[in-house]
Amino acid sequence: MSRGHSLHFSNRESTMKKVAVFDAYVKKTNGDTAHFDIIVPDGKYQPEEVIAFGRQYLESIEEDSRAISAKECRFCHIEEPSPEILEAIARKGFYILEMEDIPERLPAAPSRTQLILHIRANSEQHRFANFRGWDEERLRKLLAEL
Repeated sequence: MSRGHSLHFSNRESTMKKVAVFDAYVKKTNGDTAHFDIIVPDGKYQPEEVIAFGRQYLESIEEDSRAISAKECRFCHIEEPSPEILEAIARKGFYILEMEDIPERLPAAPSRTQLILHIRANSEQHRFANFRGWDEERLRKLLAEL
């Protein structure tokens, strides 16, 4: 691979059954937060390489690649890959799943999901927190404390 990465994939590995998904929240130059997943073969990565893949992605969208570190990117889960993901991994070693950007400001009447994403985008302490079971009132209270 280019850029000095040490991940190499053979045809045998293109039939991988699982991939590791890393969740990333990175501040963009316009103040919004880019939310994306970095997907790599399960067990075939080093954390520094995952961050390097995130940097490549940020450069490709003309954002500051220095904005990503272990504070903004963390392992999330293991899943079975789609054919599109397998093809990208075979070609370049990783796949980026772009999520919707998180606006710098909340909308007037935010949904529960928007509240959670806004908290994750703006609080390092809560970036990867589990909010299952939290009602909107509790989320709003936490958001007011930030």
